[in-house]
Amino acid sequence: MLAPGAYARARGRCPIAIDLGTLNVRIWLAGHDTLVAPTVVARASAGRYLAAGRDALDLAERAGTPLVWPVRDGVIADLPACAYLLRSMLGAGPDPKPSPVLVGVPATATLMQRNMLIATAGRATGGRVSWVEEPLAASLACGPSLDADDELVTVDIGHGRTEVVQVHGGEVLAALRVDTVNHVDQVPAIARAVRGLAGPPRRRGRRRLLVTGGGAATVGVAGRLAALTGRSVTVPENPWLATIRGLGLLLTA
Repeated sequence: MLAPGAYARARGRCPIAIDLGTLNVRIWLAGHDTLVAPTVVARASAGRYLAAGRDALDLAERAGTPLVWPVRDGVIADLPACAYLLRSMLGAGPDPKPSPVLVGVPATATLMQRNMLIATAGRATGGRVSWVEEPLAASLACGPSLDADDELVTVDIGHGRTEVVQVHGGEVLAALRVDTVNHVDQVPAIARAVRGLAGPPRRRGRRRLLVTGGGAATVGVAGRLAALTGRSVTVPENPWLATIRGLGLLLTA
């Protein structure tokens, strides 16, 4: 069971939380504002990295430097480029000081994909890396008041990966990745996944649906999901920051 402070370490170095998205990376540092930057790196023809994040986009616009997007569908596609991106955001040198690190991973990621995320965070920070499923972290950050009989399903709508996850007692009970040919309107496919994952309604407790990720802010998503699933839908403020806020809570003593 997860709760705020679950990954806190007494008298440890400054903890770091990382949410690597396909379009944006978010980093939480204790006592600082959340860092947000495009998940992109500028690379010279010889393979040397020149800039990361917004600086990479500016360099590409000025000089036509090729860009590399090292994360695809929420998982690592280019480990060296992603490690360079994280080191650039953290201002870390080639030999970073070790810190406790918590990285979010998709609930439907394979073991290899999860290990790649952990290896990337470790290379960039030099710290000991732990991981938590991203929809679980988002659920913790939003903190819906649940009774013991309540049933919570979290939908994380990201760029390239949408997940439907059943959460209970601070644990992921089941998870599905929503695959659809209609990327313009995923709502019907998401609703089918919610109904299939949670099964028939219970007699007791509320049936809750928490919608997070960048796609949660799309106009009409919450109302349509409520109508199609028969659930009470919650969309947090700034839903694209829910995962990183949850990861930060887990690191806060």
